Amino acid sequence: MHFKLWVFVFGILTVTGCANYPVSGKLDITDPDIHREVYLIDPVSFSSLASSFEGKVIDSARVNEDGSFGFKSMPARNGEYLYLLAIQKRGETYATKLQNDDPEVSNYLPFIYVTGHKVRITGNVSKGLGNASITGSVESNRHITSLIRSRIRLFDQFRSDHTGHDEENLLEYEKAKYDYQAGLMKAADSSLHFLTEMLALRWISPEGDYERIPEFVIGSCKKWKMGPFAGHKWTAQLCARSMTMPRVPGDAFPDASLPLISGDTVSLMQLKGQKLTLVDLWASWCAPCRRENTSILVPLWDKYHDKGFQIIGYALDSSRKGLENAITRDGVGRWPQGSHLMGDESPLFDTLRISTIPANYLLDSNGTIVAKNLHGTQLIQFIDRYMAANN
Repeated sequence: MHFKLWVFVFGILTVTGCANYPVSGKLDITDPDIHREVYLIDPVSFSSLASSFEGKVIDSARVNEDGSFGFKSMPARNGEYLYLLAIQKRGETYATKLQNDDPEVSNYLPFIYVTGHKVRITGNVSKGLGNASITGSVESNRHITSLIRSRIRLFDQFRSDHTGHDEENLLEYEKAKYDYQAGLMKAADSSLHFLTEMLALRWISPEGDYERIPEFVIGSCKKWKMGPFAGHKWTAQLCARSMTMPRVPGDAFPDASLPLISGDTVSLMQLKGQKLTLVDLWASWCAPCRRENTSILVPLWDKYHDKGFQIIGYALDSSRKGLENAITRDGVGRWPQGSHLMGDESPLFDTLRISTIPANYLLDSNGTIVAKNLHGTQLIQFIDRYMAANN
């Protein structure tokens, strides 16, 4: 009887004690493969917000049998600070390994802490921390929670919008991925909250590859480098990253020297159309590029070339014979075709700061980029509208 009473009292003291900690909660862990330990990670830089092995573990806590846990103290910092709460499977060597493949079963949860306040995290985490809830006196965590919910919803839509990631479905996959990324950034932008947007920027590309979406990095830098967060270290890191991004709509396209397959070398701008120019970046070995050549580009050229539309092709090839065969087979000798025949070592790609195909840029009569990386129906509709508006 006394033993049972002591266990009961001890349980109350444990729960009550944890609840008085600055960060505490209750996690229902029923999966025996999940280690009953939670890790408090400080993402010391912008890049480590969603990257494995980059953050710093500053504390850990045992998850008791009743699910309760707590961190007795938190670093004293001015203002809001974003932390990550992580769980790991048994046998995992690194506490900072972060799972980003599926947000619903993610093994980490971002939350904001302010010195002197309390944060409570609860949920069934047998499948991950994606559906855990964040409560307490830090009001800004509602933005983080909203972003997490949006991420799960948009990711589910992304999975249903494409059928695979192979060459046959690459362009469909890229569009679905962009829609997911744009949706997440829209959700973050509506919060008007700095840390939420920084988190969204890392979630749209956990691997840190922004080549296809430079506008989000550049736009966020312009947005946050003015105002109260101008001096934040993540703003500086973000803006430094933006300086290495590919060109975006509104930028001038570089007037590169272009070696043509015909043997001439000309200025790219000498070849542009009177109204609209499509700079098409492709290769003979790129299956999606080849399909687009015949099904999209040739009909567009035939329809609009006499009305001021131009296409300039540039191939990421190393074999002249292979490229010439592809040009002949696809019927794309109608427009200028160039290549340095240096494969992945292309000087033009270095200038553009890109490495991935299919890719394209649409330029107005002045050589200013008006759109980029449009394919299929989107490309046709854009050119139809543009040519009609500039008739």
